[in-house]
Amino acid sequence: MSIYLTRIISYQMYFIISLLLFFINCNGEKKLKTTFNNQIKKIEEIYITDKTLSVFSISLDRIDKKWILSGEMTTKPAYVRILEFTDSLFGKDNIINNLLLLPDSSLGDSVFGIINVSVTPIREKPKHSSQMIDQAIMGNITKLLQEKDGWYLIQTDYDYVGWINKTGIIVTDSIGIKKWENATNYKVSALHASIFSLPYETSQPITDIILNNIFIGKKNNNNWISVILPDGRSGFAREKNLKPIGTTLIQSINTKKLLFEAYRMTGTPYLWGGNSSKANDCSGFTQTVFKSQGIQLPRDARQQALLGTKIIPNETWDNILAGDLLFFGEKDRVTHVGISAGKKEFIHQGGMVKVNSLDKESPDFAYQRSKSFLYVKRILP
Repeated sequence: MSIYLTRIISYQMYFIISLLLFFINCNGEKKLKTTFNNQIKKIEEIYITDKTLSVFSISLDRIDKKWILSGEMTTKPAYVRILEFTDSLFGKDNIINNLLLLPDSSLGDSVFGIINVSVTPIREKPKHSSQMIDQAIMGNITKLLQEKDGWYLIQTDYDYVGWINKTGIIVTDSIGIKKWENATNYKVSALHASIFSLPYETSQPITDIILNNIFIGKKNNNNWISVILPDGRSGFAREKNLKPIGTTLIQSINTKKLLFEAYRMTGTPYLWGGNSSKANDCSGFTQTVFKSQGIQLPRDARQQALLGTKIIPNETWDNILAGDLLFFGEKDRVTHVGISAGKKEFIHQGGMVKVNSLDKESPDFAYQRSKSFLYVKRILP
């Protein structure tokens, strides 16, 4: 056999062996990734019960013979489990951990925000063109999780997660939050009003205000309240548009007042993600109404449906009381909610806030709602 032919055979063998090793290596990497993905899914199922209330984003890449673990999350037990698992699967020396546990340490002590405008959008992604998923209103406190190009990933006081622009928020620390919580003493009771630079309605407005906004106030003469906003701006609001913040207990809720607030919003337009008296979606409407009476409901209809006691309507529906929540949807999937006005009458956000009925004899009968009705939950005692 010639040297030339021997070299060709050697090269062929080298190529075949290299190719075989490549496929073995690729197959091994594929199995590792499959094992990783399966375990991450199990961890997510254990620790993340609702994706709107937490951050859980993970990716795994292979670069220069090193595994790169990236992503971010808000649940520390899940974070610990993932690190333990990846170290065991890949070996500590073979993986680079870029997984971020929120809040981001780069925020330092400034991990709180106070909403500084009457209402501001909370978006799915950090850009103005992104879908609005919720709204936050003046005086409310949020947790800051991460900052990116003038946007903050935040978590509301009812745990909803989304992005808010820096223009709608005042950043502070735990001391600043405690001062704000101790000082705030007035809440807006009007659907819409204004704060003025002087105690005259002809003076320059400082800002608009809406139902459930909170701030610091001091009573003056002539039926005006001098107020201080989260960023230190000061002005005057008509006393008739405010009420002192009390320690309202659920046991003392007056259903007549609850329904009064609901009916006051009749005609308020629909807005996907809306959660204020300016505009709202169905669960934003119920959350705003209950919040006016000191009750904080979860954000989404399906989350609100987890509360309270299920009530089975009797033949005449006279066991369904004002203030009960009616839920609608398909099978076990809740897609809509309304507030009972008693029996089969209810008020809800359906294109605008309006009254409808499940009674076929009523002029307000809603045929489609009657077809999608699921059940009633009693939130109030």
